[in-house]
Amino acid sequence: MAIFSAPVASAETFVFSSGPLTNLNPATATINGGFTKFPAGKGLYIQQCNEPVGTARPTICSGTIQVWVSDTARGAAKSTDPVTIKPTTTITGPNGTVDCTKVTCGLFFQVDRFGPTDTSEDKFMPITFAEGTAAPSLAPDVFTVTANGAPLVRNAPSNLTYRSEVTIVATALSGLATEVTSLNANCVIRDGKISALKGSGECAISVKTAGNATVAPTSAIYPFILGLGDQSIAVFPLKVKVKAKLSLPAQTSFGENIKYVTESKNCRITKNTVLGVKKGSCRVTASAAGQDGLWKAFVRNYTIKIG
Repeated sequence: MAIFSAPVASAETFVFSSGPLTNLNPATATINGGFTKFPAGKGLYIQQCNEPVGTARPTICSGTIQVWVSDTARGAAKSTDPVTIKPTTTITGPNGTVDCTKVTCGLFFQVDRFGPTDTSEDKFMPITFAEGTAAPSLAPDVFTVTANGAPLVRNAPSNLTYRSEVTIVATALSGLATEVTSLNANCVIRDGKISALKGSGECAISVKTAGNATVAPTSAIYPFILGLGDQSIAVFPLKVKVKAKLSLPAQTSFGENIKYVTESKNCRITKNTVLGVKKGSCRVTASAAGQDGLWKAFVRNYTIKIG
């Protein structure tokens, strides 16, 4: 059993205990471990990578052998759960392929996509393989994922506002069916659309394929930063005759009551009704309250023609 920890001098540290790490069977290698200490407020990626040089990050990391761990359960695994990783003698990533029987490979720890420039938790845990015949090493699948037609980038946060519905389309280069799921309760996916249930925090979706004889089972994570929702009101006519009344929407799209005011002498407002007084224009301000953590306050000006 190996115990691996960040330097004591680091303000945010972790301790990861695992085994075995040496003389792994190339065909059935399995590393079982877990965190006995985890950096507060952060998530970590664990990937099989080649050994980094100095303080640089590895140049090649596996596209399939990776785990996302978080102490806030926003990831695929909780920091209190056991961690199982199945390393291989050959790893393939966007920058190439590495034979881990010829060069040093290991598990690389780094802060997740919410801290892409945070290197305080960068740590490398070397592993070795025993002589033997390795299981066939397959390349990972390649995904194309879009949100309302715009491409999503793996591990790179996109923005999503409360109650907005965004269509997710995920395809695999292999032609295999993709499975798209939400990784936590802050967002839901229904009928191919993702919707945020909160106006702050984050959520993420997972895209997976099962693999086949030519590509490995593959998964990828696409995170979202959640934002306050934008209220709207129904469209209404911007004209009314003198002495006639115009009814305005009473509530926003989120059910908030709308208040209408005007300083114009050309019209008069009672609750959500405009009365045309004399010809000209009437500038009306509509406003509605926001709700903390869910949606923004609504304020908009309208010019109504009186004639």
